[in-house]
Amino acid sequence: MHKNPSYKLTALYISIIAVVVLVMTVLIFEKYNALEVLSTIRNIDYIFVFVGISMIFLQLYSEAFCFKILFSLLGKKISVFSASGYAGTDLLYSNISPAQIAGLPAAGYTMFKDGISPSLSCSVLPLYSMCNRIAVVVVALASVVVFPILLSTGSALFSVLLIYGAILNLALVSVFAVVIFAPDFAGRIIPYLLKKASKFKVLHLTDEKICSACCGVEKYISAAKVMRKSPFTVLLVIAICVFKRIVNFAIVYWTYLAFGLRDESFSYVIALQSVLAVSSELVPVPGAAGVTENVFTILYSGVFGPRLYIAAMIVSRFLNFFVLLAVSGSYALIYKFWGKRGKDT
Repeated sequence: MHKNPSYKLTALYISIIAVVVLVMTVLIFEKYNALEVLSTIRNIDYIFVFVGISMIFLQLYSEAFCFKILFSLLGKKISVFSASGYAGTDLLYSNISPAQIAGLPAAGYTMFKDGISPSLSCSVLPLYSMCNRIAVVVVALASVVVFPILLSTGSALFSVLLIYGAILNLALVSVFAVVIFAPDFAGRIIPYLLKKASKFKVLHLTDEKICSACCGVEKYISAAKVMRKSPFTVLLVIAICVFKRIVNFAIVYWTYLAFGLRDESFSYVIALQSVLAVSSELVPVPGAAGVTENVFTILYSGVFGPRLYIAAMIVSRFLNFFVLLAVSGSYALIYKFWGKRGKDT
């Protein structure tokens, strides 16, 4: 059963992010001319800023349609309004929790409150997670193939984070692949590995937790078998996830245009943002606060130039983090208080 998201933990995550952002802002303004940075931001073309904000709504509704399609695949119809509420909840909690771990469980709790059975939501959410993670890997691999120069930034920090992110992303996609293409093997090996891991007391894996995890694996394997019978539907969801990723990455491109710059192509900025996502998304820090900003300055200092890249980092982070939280949080709250719970058919 899905647990109610802890509001105390949510407040803690937001507080940590706020402190990190505040500290970084002070450090930035100590190192750079604060008045010049603020003056630069005031003079940008705000039409492109509003286009960037529209990307956030596209991202949210892309995820909502993924939920709608996957529920339909498993025999449950939900409204677009409900799907957008689930997507808003996921985006909100994903973007404030370490390594994005709290998003889907929070969305699952909202589904549970709507009367959707845990067995169904526990099938849909991992399937969406799989498609979303595949999309990250697809976009990043395509970016590296087209722009191999992305791997030669000369920064040790970026290299370590990129290797860390690449290993985790590929490992997750590999697990998903095993479950889909070798479900019987996965049904045996995953419970075995959990029982072996329980011997390490630091993991605190009780028999109850192992049993619950094994039940979840069985439900996911069952859903994966359904997916194998509908490959085109799965490919459609993956394609929507790729689109969602590109839309999210495009926020930086619209920021680039807002500063009056036109030299770099849309595809190159998307490629930069994809490797930034791989290197920072799964870092166990709430909202990847501090990590994303540092990687941004490494990757984009040459794109925006020494005079603009700090201001660009502030604007793009404001859009793809703070505005994203405001939009997703609004959808989550609207659905919580005005949603027609349990009315979907």
